[in-house]
Amino acid sequence: MTKEDVTKILVELGTKLGFRVGTEVQASDSAWVDIVWFDAKFDFGPRKGERWSRVKTWRQPVLPVIGFEIEASAGAKTLKGSVANLNDLGALMGVIVISEENIDKMRKRADLWSRKSANEIWKELVRRAIQWIREARPIVRIVVMTEPEIRQWWKEKYNML
Repeated sequence: MTKEDVTKILVELGTKLGFRVGTEVQASDSAWVDIVWFDAKFDFGPRKGERWSRVKTWRQPVLPVIGFEIEASAGAKTLKGSVANLNDLGALMGVIVISEENIDKMRKRADLWSRKSANEIWKELVRRAIQWIREARPIVRIVVMTEPEIRQWWKEKYNML
C-alpha cells in the first residue's frame, strides 16, 4: 500500500468514529501533521461542508485528539522530526505509523534483512522506532503502529458496524 492508501483508511476510520478529520494539518509555522482527528463537539474549525485539510491549529480554536504521522522511511532523523511535529500539534495522543514501504527498503539495504521474514523485520522496525522516539523526548503520548495493524483496526471496525 502507499501512504495515500493508509491516509484514506485513517480518514475513513476517523470519520466513522465520529471525529472531524483533517489532512496535512498545520501544527505550527513549520510543522505539518499527516492526519489529525479533531473533537467534533468542539467544532470551531472550518465551516460545515468545508474541508479540514490545511487547518492551522495555532490559528483556529480546534481540539486535536489524535495526530498521525505515516513514515515511509522510518529512519532516526525522520522519526524525530515526526515527534517534533506531534509535539507542536499538542493532541492527546500521537501515532507514528510505519508503512510497508520500509520492509522493501530494509531488504534492499542489507543482506542480513533480505533473508528475514516480514514479521522479523516489523519487530526490528518497531524496536528502532521506539528507541528513536524515546531519544526525541516527546512531550505527548506517542504510540507506534505498523501499517498491517492499521489495516486490521480498520477491518475490525468496519466489520462491527
